[in-house]
Amino acid sequence: MKKLTVLFAVAFAVVGSAFAQMAIPGRAFADNPSRFNGRKVTVKEIKVDFTNAMNSPAGAIAPAPVAPGAAIGMPQVAPGANGAGNVAVRCNPPRGFSKVAVSFNEAPNFQACFFMADAMYNQLKREAGGQSVDAQITFRGDSRTGYNVSFYRLGR
Repeated sequence: MKKLTVLFAVAFAVVGSAFAQMAIPGRAFADNPSRFNGRKVTVKEIKVDFTNAMNSPAGAIAPAPVAPGAAIGMPQVAPGANGAGNVAVRCNPPRGFSKVAVSFNEAPNFQACFFMADAMYNQLKREAGGQSVDAQITFRGDSRTGYNVSFYRLGR
């Protein structure tokens, strides 16, 4: 009986850890980012963009393009949890970290603050060649303060 109990415990641990490492689609994260607060998340179907890396001002994310027929001067609202939107996303990475421009393929209007350590950022920038590349990233953070990217993989 004791061996059977240990077998089931180990089986549940293995299955649980396997599902914890699965990559979720970017749309699932963008629909409700606060659901993942404080948890390590791997997201696929995104692009990391370095085409405007030098042109964007520090501490701000470039605004979403204005929809045709929209009034100029009206804040653009990105979709968020329960239909609530974010009017502006401030991004102030900690010292020794750099802001990363991440766009979600299936949710192009979603904006969030992603940052990574400077050494990792410089390596990723070299690998991307200053272009926009498909990637998969692993991060942990909060929808209010931003997400610290701890791992990346280029390609789909």
